[in-house]
Amino acid sequence: MMKKRLLVPLAFLPVLLLLVAAAATAEEKLPSDPAILTGKLENGVTWFYRQHDNPPGRMALMVNVDTGSFNETEEERGLAHFLEHMVFNGSENFAPGELIPYFESIGLTFGADANAYTSFDQTVYMIYLPDTETAQVDKALLVLSDLVFRALLLEEEIDKERNVIIEEKRARKNAQMRLREKLWPRLFEDSRLAERIPIGTEEVILDAPRSRFEKFYRTWYRPDRMTVLIVGDAEPERVLPLVEKQFGSAKALMPPGDEHGPEFRFFDRQRALVITDPEVTSCDVQMVTIRPTRGPVTTVEGMKSLITESLACAIVNRRLEERIQKGEAAFHEGTTGVHFFFGGALVIEASVRGEPDRWVSMLEEMVMEVSRAREHGLMQQELDLVKAEFMASTERMVRTEPTRNARSFLMEMNKAVNEGEPVLSAEQSLALVKRLLPEIEIDDVSAVFSTQFEPGTFTYIVTLPEKEGVSIPGSDDVLAAARASLARKTESLEKKEGAREILTERPEPGRVLEKEKDEDLGITSAWLENGVRVHHRFMDYKKDTVLLGISLAGGGIEETVKNIGITQAAILAFKRPATSRLTSTEIADLMVGKNIGLQADLEMDALAVTLMGSPEDLEPGLELVHALLVDGKIEKPTFDIWKSNYRQQIEAMQSIPDFHAASAMQSLVSGHDPRLVPLTVEQLDSLALPPAQKWLDRLFREAPIEVAVVGDISLEKAMPLVARYIGSLPVRKRIATYLDPLRRLDREPGPLEDRVSVNTITPKSTVLYGFLACGHGDVKKRRLLKLAQQTLSSRLTTRIREELALAYTIGAQYQILWAFDDTSLFLTGTPCDPGKSDEVVREVAAVYAKFAEDGPAAEELEKAKLQMINQIDQMKKEPQYWFSIMQHLDFHELDLDDYKNIEATYEAFTKEEVRNVFREYLEPERTISVIAEPVGAAREKVPAGGVKK
Repeated sequence: MMKKRLLVPLAFLPVLLLLVAAAATAEEKLPSDPAILTGKLENGVTWFYRQHDNPPGRMALMVNVDTGSFNETEEERGLAHFLEHMVFNGSENFAPGELIPYFESIGLTFGADANAYTSFDQTVYMIYLPDTETAQVDKALLVLSDLVFRALLLEEEIDKERNVIIEEKRARKNAQMRLREKLWPRLFEDSRLAERIPIGTEEVILDAPRSRFEKFYRTWYRPDRMTVLIVGDAEPERVLPLVEKQFGSAKALMPPGDEHGPEFRFFDRQRALVITDPEVTSCDVQMVTIRPTRGPVTTVEGMKSLITESLACAIVNRRLEERIQKGEAAFHEGTTGVHFFFGGALVIEASVRGEPDRWVSMLEEMVMEVSRAREHGLMQQELDLVKAEFMASTERMVRTEPTRNARSFLMEMNKAVNEGEPVLSAEQSLALVKRLLPEIEIDDVSAVFSTQFEPGTFTYIVTLPEKEGVSIPGSDDVLAAARASLARKTESLEKKEGAREILTERPEPGRVLEKEKDEDLGITSAWLENGVRVHHRFMDYKKDTVLLGISLAGGGIEETVKNIGITQAAILAFKRPATSRLTSTEIADLMVGKNIGLQADLEMDALAVTLMGSPEDLEPGLELVHALLVDGKIEKPTFDIWKSNYRQQIEAMQSIPDFHAASAMQSLVSGHDPRLVPLTVEQLDSLALPPAQKWLDRLFREAPIEVAVVGDISLEKAMPLVARYIGSLPVRKRIATYLDPLRRLDREPGPLEDRVSVNTITPKSTVLYGFLACGHGDVKKRRLLKLAQQTLSSRLTTRIREELALAYTIGAQYQILWAFDDTSLFLTGTPCDPGKSDEVVREVAAVYAKFAEDGPAAEELEKAKLQMINQIDQMKKEPQYWFSIMQHLDFHELDLDDYKNIEATYEAFTKEEVRNVFREYLEPERTISVIAEPVGAAREKVPAGGVKK
């Protein structure tokens, strides 16, 4: 493993020596998960293997290369990331252009099933196989070993990839990237972290010779820096010899390079920094310091320290949240944390976000809350709450571990390898938590927070927009405000009374009527006597996991020009749950230790509420939902913060081409219907709390409801709970036919075209091209267009990215829109160089036209079918897939028969059917073309194209 080199100021040596001494006395090492086998090949390659059968019959493979942008010299900035691209473009066993077709031939999609990423300190390659056949696993390991040991790095391929990476760099350009580029060199002065963003510099990307690539690859891609990680449904005796076969013969071809870690200079003084950008709209205030780390957590004592830090920060974070919920805070968001940072330091930070004109108050309150916790300590009542939360989540890990996804295990193992820590099983973690949690007392938690947040070395950072009306302070002003806040006396918090029960009494259950079951799919449907529709499907594919959805018909689709946005305000009652009897803070306290989460999503024709978590805690979750559906309340602080945050979002979007392109497309497709056009500041300002509460109360009282329950809970347990907490609500209509007239839109015939000028300093355009496709009603056509999507995505990548280097990511996507008639879309979109927007549109249109003329080739169709069947096979195992169907099964008039034998349906499709349905909808009257570009970009008439009949 790479050793990170640190530059340690002499003032910190006593502290560091104490930490080292303490670590030396902590002899008890953490255990390792016995299910994970590990070893090392003779050449230095390390391997980990975990046999796991979720998903069944599949395998996840990864190689971690212990190198990243930290290892680059000034002349190599960006090469670690560039190499991640290049290794896919030709190796000893896979010529240029062969690898992606190979992935597609076994049903994989590049990006989703085969991918890679580069960070400061690691480069990672991943393949997720659709089966565990020995030949398949062997070839996947051959691919991975080719990537990390035998890349050809052909000069012509390097030159072809240069503009692709420039476009990737362009795609990432935004206000946040500019802020980081301004902040990091000052915050991390005299460290490599300040100058080693993995994407690199344009000079290196465009000009680095092949010899420089070769040198970096041979220096850092060495066997002793490789770790192979595998999780899959196969016996280790069958897999491990293949690791030896494909990785055991590799040799280091160059001597090790000079180690370049982040080279942190630990902070040793108070500072202040002010960072600005014309396209940010909110204000961030932070206090950050970097201190010596205790090292990776490898001992029981280290685990105890980590837990103690987590509990301390959790308590202070609850305090910040409570201030926000009560409307007492100058900020809208706030958090504290202690983080292990690239293996070489601890980062201690607090941060808040809010309105730019309140930065002084935000800074004062942030500093004073930290000071309050240090000076007066934390309270036992608070510790009891966060301990209960910590224990409940740890216990649930044990119940869910048997059916955790292989990918999540793989990522956990990779994180442990990168940080030099062992992987613990859920049982081992629980045993340690049960042992250590009682030992952690309130004095310990208070002391660790006081120590970590000791003032004197923090850098205070204020991030502000450059715009009229915002006064930009100097760094001396910020530092003076921080010091003044530190000098103020704080008062201790008073102990609160414990929250009451969510419900004063349990409601009487409603009767269950008209129950029927689809035996093939195992889905039971019923009506409750109050008009609520209920669907249930038992699945233990993921243990101790249940999804329960409650959809209320209507909402956004019912809005008029006079109250646009009111449903977004109404849904706040679920975002920060409150009733007329209980505040959101009291409800949050009552739900502590309950492994059930509440989420609310606004769809155009429904308000969708979801409970997700452990079946053991489903009833408390339903108690909360019942209380909200009967007496939900939008708290004024919540409403005010939402409006403030939303206003900042609207303002921020004005400089983002992606937003303008999507807005223009929505406007064209909807005939400029205000329900489908993004909210304006003027519309937001016109919204008030009383009408939003009234709108919410009407939906709760009258809207038809459809309930879906999917997961590890039987019908016998689920139905009585639904009958009690949802069946006891007021009687309502069974179906929402009154919404049908609202689904029709008045749209002009196409071609639909728009070109939008964006006032932005980011040199980036966004283009969209496609057509209005068939809606959800025609299942066969929908599936044919899904096959077209697969093939076109591959063709677009080949033409637009690989051959022309006009974009970094590009593909086709078929989007089914349920709320309105004739609004489903088949689209291609991508960011690009503003000077090449028209060329991108023309090239995409040409690829579409060629497909409409000829359809897919036989080989392309077989690959697309295999990819779709692979995706369907995996999706059908997941509770989320069935939940998405059952959540609106009746609302959207779905037929369960359409979800049987899907694979056979795809297998039977012909190339002529795919071509004909694509040609049917790619006609001039249905095509869409949108370009959003910076003001002043070159302009040219954009042909929408299409196929004439």
